[in-house]
Amino acid sequence: MAIASNNKHGTAFIENIREVDRLWKIHGQITTKGPGRKHDVQILHKSAIVLLVACWEAFIEDLARESLTAMISSATDHTVFPDHVLERVASIHSGPKAWNLAGDGWKKALEGNLTGILAKTTGSLNTPKTAQTNELFEKTIGLKNLSAAWYWPSRSVDQSEKTLDDLVTLRGSIAHRVTTTSSVTLKHVTDSRAFIHRIAVKSHNNTCKYLSERIGKSPWNRLRFGSTY
Repeated sequence: MAIASNNKHGTAFIENIREVDRLWKIHGQITTKGPGRKHDVQILHKSAIVLLVACWEAFIEDLARESLTAMISSATDHTVFPDHVLERVASIHSGPKAWNLAGDGWKKALEGNLTGILAKTTGSLNTPKTAQTNELFEKTIGLKNLSAAWYWPSRSVDQSEKTLDDLVTLRGSIAHRVTTTSSVTLKHVTDSRAFIHRIAVKSHNNTCKYLSERIGKSPWNRLRFGSTY
């Protein structure tokens, strides 16, 4: 994933994912080479899953925030946002609060809307599953079904959505109970890392497409999964 300097969410994602890679290096240092089950490394595998989901959660929050900023800074007025977003914000700022929308007040109102949605969908629940992720983008910038882009050869959208939800559920089990019903293998970690990386790229590109439609251009270039970084 080659990252441009203005792509803060992508840069942060790569930096975060490298923390997971450091666990791999530790794994290689403490395990013996050759076939056979490796002992005493389950904690590394579980830690990697926790970090991977944290990488995903941070990424979608950053992407939503930067997308909102791009739309606000490029817009001449509030109509750059679709009606369902404006109606949501207007419903919050009804009555005397409607004066808060005067002038550039709509910009602060939309930023406040993002803060509120983050608190509900990811911050308080801490569960960045498919439904919460889609809700975040739909209610803040108007992009519906972000996950509709999560497909590639041999992988459907439904499969990707289930994989993410299962991964977040596993993270919850590790974080709250430490023990899990089944072992977490190194292959599970490596597959999960590749999966999170790929849906991050897909989400970025889908958002770029949406921003181009709404404001006439995307602030970032599209990304390609598998690029050297």
